Amino acid sequence: MRKKRFLVLCPNAWDKMALARPEVVNGHQFAFEGEELLETPSAWKALTFDIFRYHRRLVQRYRDCGLAGVIGTGDYPGCMLAAVLAEELELPGPTVKDVVLLSHKFYSREIQRQVVPDGTPAFEAIDPLNWSADPTLGYPLFVKPVKGTMSIRAQLVRDRQELKSALAFRFRERIRGHILLRPFQQLLDAYSDRRVAAHYFVGERPLRGQQVTVDGFVQDGRTTIIGIVDSVMYPGTTSFQRFEYPSSLPSDVQRRMAQLSSRLIEGCGLNNSLFNIELFYNADQDSVSIIEVNPRMSYQFADLYQRVDGKNPYEVQLEIAMGTPVRWQPGAGPDRAAASFVMRRFSNGQVVSVPSSVEVEPLETLHPGLIVHVLCQPGARLSDYDQDVGSFRYAIINLSARNVDELHARYQHVVQALPFQFSN
Repeated sequence: MRKKRFLVLCPNAWDKMALARPEVVNGHQFAFEGEELLETPSAWKALTFDIFRYHRRLVQRYRDCGLAGVIGTGDYPGCMLAAVLAEELELPGPTVKDVVLLSHKFYSREIQRQVVPDGTPAFEAIDPLNWSADPTLGYPLFVKPVKGTMSIRAQLVRDRQELKSALAFRFRERIRGHILLRPFQQLLDAYSDRRVAAHYFVGERPLRGQQVTVDGFVQDGRTTIIGIVDSVMYPGTTSFQRFEYPSSLPSDVQRRMAQLSSRLIEGCGLNNSLFNIELFYNADQDSVSIIEVNPRMSYQFADLYQRVDGKNPYEVQLEIAMGTPVRWQPGAGPDRAAASFVMRRFSNGQVVSVPSSVEVEPLETLHPGLIVHVLCQPGARLSDYDQDVGSFRYAIINLSARNVDELHARYQHVVQALPFQFSN
């Protein structure tokens, strides 16, 4: 087979791991661009950065290179920049406007309300830099940035004082926010009606229930559901403990979730893209509600599907990017259960030591397919890294097994063997 070359934009650690797997590589070649965009740049560089000028440079560099496709798995700016490049180079991919609007939590809610009103909660936009009156929806209210990640600054507020605290930004946070959101604002200026800027928050009627992620892809206007992953919280918190596949929800509930997701994706016009949709199932009301839509793959879950279904979503991503019809066969993998476990502390601390590759290797031999993704470095404080409200991530462990009991037993063995140390 003739080798094909792909451009990978804003690659993260999960991308690098997946695109080194033989079954994903499959003889293909990869050019990586935009890693520097994942880092916080200097103030001057950020204030002068223009995402469209950056895009034009990439077009000039790769227009005549015979690319088979362009991919970007990251929420921001990877999947957006990939859509811009693919559109310009006339390669398969979603339209830029669809990706930008679905990635904006307020505009995405407007699309959801139009296409699947039965799964969309009441919502409103909030300008954190210019608000005085209480929200129209009243309290309690769940607030989150219209462009956020990892649940940072997303929280429930019960009154005006809690809302004021949730929307408060120190001067340095405002500057950093401007730096990080500048490229997104440039895209909004080009592809939206500009009513709701990149720094806004969205307030919503609170949702509750069992949380899941529905993963799938849309190609030539038709959706395929890859699978449904349970999102399990640490008891008494809203911090993710693990993401477990397959879901434990009843089959009829999963079918309704799949149908709602397909209606939304096909109705909103997203095409030639992977997607993931976070949902709640409220058993008391027997209702399914949308938390958010992401017009990209769930890269953290890719190897879970590989182990259970026998095909990696990165392979799907490459096939979509070059216009090859995708086939997905559930349950074709060697294992029946898989999970991505999130190791956390619920108090801040300084990192004293983390596992070395030498210490991890015996565990990888004992537990084939094990991934230990360390999120911190010795000498740093956990608060130095982006975190959600109320906890501190320090590692992610991906594992699979023949059944759920064996999966959790393997995880406990791995945790006990990993020499993480912290001091207060």
